[in-house]
Amino acid sequence: MGNFYGGYMNIECSDHELAEKTGKTIASVLSTKNKKNPLVVVGHDGGVSAGIIYDSVCRGISSAGVVAEKLGVLVPPVISCLTGVHDADSGIMIISSADGESCEIRLYSGGGHKLSHETWLEIKRIIFEAPEELEKRIRTKKGGVIICENAIEEYIDFIKKSVGQDFQGMKISVMCSGGKNDDIAIKLFSGLGIEVKIMPENDRYFTASNGCHCGFIFGKDCETCTVIDEKNIILDNDRLSAVFAKFCKENNLLKNNTFVVTYGAGYGFMRFAEENNISVVTAGFDEKSVITKMISDGYNYGTDNNGRIIFLDEMPAGDGFFTAVKLLSVMKRARLPLSELASMKHYSQMTLEVDIPLKFREIWKNDCVITEHIANYIHLFGNRAKLFVHENPCKPSINITAEGMDYNDINEAVNSIAQKIRERTS
Repeated sequence: MGNFYGGYMNIECSDHELAEKTGKTIASVLSTKNKKNPLVVVGHDGGVSAGIIYDSVCRGISSAGVVAEKLGVLVPPVISCLTGVHDADSGIMIISSADGESCEIRLYSGGGHKLSHETWLEIKRIIFEAPEELEKRIRTKKGGVIICENAIEEYIDFIKKSVGQDFQGMKISVMCSGGKNDDIAIKLFSGLGIEVKIMPENDRYFTASNGCHCGFIFGKDCETCTVIDEKNIILDNDRLSAVFAKFCKENNLLKNNTFVVTYGAGYGFMRFAEENNISVVTAGFDEKSVITKMISDGYNYGTDNNGRIIFLDEMPAGDGFFTAVKLLSVMKRARLPLSELASMKHYSQMTLEVDIPLKFREIWKNDCVITEHIANYIHLFGNRAKLFVHENPCKPSINITAEGMDYNDINEAVNSIAQKIRERTS
């Protein structure tokens, strides 16, 4: 079946029939009816299962009277970017599961944004509950399959043109999860005139010992990047957001003087924004919520709970490679080391995960004893600390995070709330 986390349409595919039906449905629902040449761009991560499903999805798209453009082996940000660059009606990324037995389909709307929940539900309904409706949506025109031979080169060229800056003299360390990530990273950074040192997996001191200006670690999907400063200190998302927010404000790039965050944004960043006269707007818990708010209210910079930095004027979704290049641009223009740019004040923080029985998922929020207990601590903290309690979307558990000026205060609050949740859900 399908799941919806963080704006993704996730459908597990393990057979050709479902893959073809999924491609056909996506093309039928998302292709613009009055568009002369509707197009869906498709890519995969190079895994065995994804490569097999890839062809079936494209056949389904073609059978719906829409052209499927095969972009080949790449990472999700490339699909997001080129969906907009190619003026496609949708983008599809196929990712192999860890066991190699099935794969996950991620779906992007026209422009490269994550799909809305409502549209995803409609697609899911047709695939699994009302397949008879599909034939009514099929275009009468003939579809087809075309191949793009230079998708990664297009993506890299797009980033180069977006930044438009000389990076000669900069040296960075880079570690990727392997596969196409390494190729993209080396081509991108080297093409910008940056000296690249490949960071060994277990050498935590590599960045400083090699005299690098900073280091970047990219995960499998490359939608985020872990940043290491020249002193081998890892920047958390709040500090990274602070660098961009302050630089954009100082250079009149921050629309409406506002940076958009999720409800899970840290106390440190909120204090930093206040001290620097930057307005902060909160929007939901995931990237899709942040982007929706940015589009509706005219903002251009933001971040989500998972470390994605959003540059909406330039990229339609979180992109770790683009974030890295933009950070290097800030460093180059500011002429300051990253440790100085990211010198936001630190506060005590504590996080605790509480497992709950499956039957209490979502239900715990309706327990007034729990909610009042949380509200009492929020009132007690005032502006001295921030408390954030939310359910884990992937498993039955609740995350409790507190950050503030006094460790004893936040430690007591987190443990007290955790105990109350255990009592009420046991």
